[in-house]
Amino acid sequence: MYMEHLATGMLGVHKLMASIVLEGLGPSVGKQHKAPAANSGTKPAGYFASVYNPLTWTVTTIVTLTVTFPRVSITDELGHPVPAQIQSSAKHPFAYDLLVLTTISGLSYQYYSIRPIIEAQEGTQEPAAAMANTLQFGHRPRRRSNQGGRRLVPVMNDCYTVLFDQDTNLMFSIQERQSNRTVRVAQEFLEYHVNGDVKQGPISDNYLFAPNETAEPTWDTVRMEIVVGKLATEIRQYFYRNATAQAYTYAIYSRLAHVPQGPHGELLCHRIEQEYQVGPLELNREAILRTSSDLNSQQVLYSDNNGYQMQQRPFQAFRNNTIARNYYPMVQSAFIEDGRSRLVLLSERAHGVSSQGNGQVEVMLHRRLWNNLAWDLNYNLTLNDTSIVHPVLWLLLGPKTLTTALRPRSSLALQHRPVVLLRELASPEPPGQGTSSEPPGLRQQVAVTLPPNLHLQILSVPGWSYNTNHTEHMRHLRQGHQGKAQADLHRVLLRLHHLYEAGEDPVLSQPVTVNLKAVLQGLGSVVAVEERSLTGTWDVHTLQRWSWKTKPGHTRGRPMSPSRPRGGSTITVHPKEIRTFFIHFRQQ
Repeated sequence: MYMEHLATGMLGVHKLMASIVLEGLGPSVGKQHKAPAANSGTKPAGYFASVYNPLTWTVTTIVTLTVTFPRVSITDELGHPVPAQIQSSAKHPFAYDLLVLTTISGLSYQYYSIRPIIEAQEGTQEPAAAMANTLQFGHRPRRRSNQGGRRLVPVMNDCYTVLFDQDTNLMFSIQERQSNRTVRVAQEFLEYHVNGDVKQGPISDNYLFAPNETAEPTWDTVRMEIVVGKLATEIRQYFYRNATAQAYTYAIYSRLAHVPQGPHGELLCHRIEQEYQVGPLELNREAILRTSSDLNSQQVLYSDNNGYQMQQRPFQAFRNNTIARNYYPMVQSAFIEDGRSRLVLLSERAHGVSSQGNGQVEVMLHRRLWNNLAWDLNYNLTLNDTSIVHPVLWLLLGPKTLTTALRPRSSLALQHRPVVLLRELASPEPPGQGTSSEPPGLRQQVAVTLPPNLHLQILSVPGWSYNTNHTEHMRHLRQGHQGKAQADLHRVLLRLHHLYEAGEDPVLSQPVTVNLKAVLQGLGSVVAVEERSLTGTWDVHTLQRWSWKTKPGHTRGRPMSPSRPRGGSTITVHPKEIRTFFIHFRQQ
């Protein structure tokens, strides 16, 4: 039931996004495109892609589209060619992955036309996406020792040089080029075996993790492909349970982008993107990815348990269940470090994370469990999950100053990646051909841009009828005059979050002052700004900020809220502060 509701909700969001995009295109362009037809038996004339940036910074990134033709031409809404790369798809045997480099302003769209190049057109000057080359490396058996490192394959961009060992088909090291430090790094999949019989001891289920012993490698051979292109290089590693297995159980797809470290390309250059394929698992197994390094981390892990604050997690030895009691939540990020470098893992979803050895960090990726506990059986809490999952992690490596500046923004870039909507082209001719360089109907966009240390957490129309005076609202409720719930489309709830702690970065940790009228002018004319409590329930000017002492003679926080004029559109957000507002727009 949960999965059905989730799928229904996702479908609803997709339909809503599609209608918003078509409305933004206008009727003249929208009629030229149609939704992909299922099992139509005919190949489309091409595709029209709408790419939306949900962040309020200008983002440069690579989006991946799946197409059915090997040679394509891709242009933007003005008809200009776009940097792109096409390669065989890792997941679809008869399809191709089209990698597109895009730069999108905050809360804005980019539009692309994608058309196949047929043989008759190959001699023309029509720009085509660059074709990537694939290097194959055969199966290599798992080694029981640390031998290897003699035949290394380098994969590099402007920020990293990653070495892969041809003798093992595993990652060997990562060099961060700015600091010129090389860190030995290896990754592999392991599984914890767990008990399913309550008569035999502790069990694992939805809420419990009770492994029998240390994790064991679950693969015997690994095969590797390196897909080399102008825009990015992708490393594909396939892990097989035994030498005779025809299908792999695990896979790692790593990607380095070949972009310069410009003002917008810094985040893209300074990350190693990894997507994993895990499953289906055998019964009563819990799968992890273990990343081992030569960082002298002293088995100290840092992770966030709420996506807001990082906490130190030193390894502790216990008499019972030491492994599980050293697992911690990772909502967005975790890292290990020594005196010179920090290795950061960013996640798109919550995971369990632990450091079971010096220089190690392991992430729980998937679980398949069954037990005979009556409570679990009655409420379907055994977690007998035979699915295949595709979690995503990004790796950052470098000095503390560099990774401290990159981690909060990179984490949000992962969790709020561009939204891509693909529609089939109904006509083989490019829209607007022979008339204007810009397709008719595209509406002018005005970006919403905030400084890089501010995050727009919420920008939404509250779906409830609420009097901005909380006392008056409560009086109406007590008198039974609640009224019909009706959204006020001219009042928007906005919440801003400062991403950095005081002292974390000499520039990004400073207070930020912005004019909300100027920032939001692309959405409409702002007539009033009303600051609210964190939840939006109360007028902030009616509240008294709490203060507390953490040590004798030391007071944390400000004992009084600073003077903030009512209705002022210029605001200042301090380190780690979250501020909430009602923004009132002029009625059209």
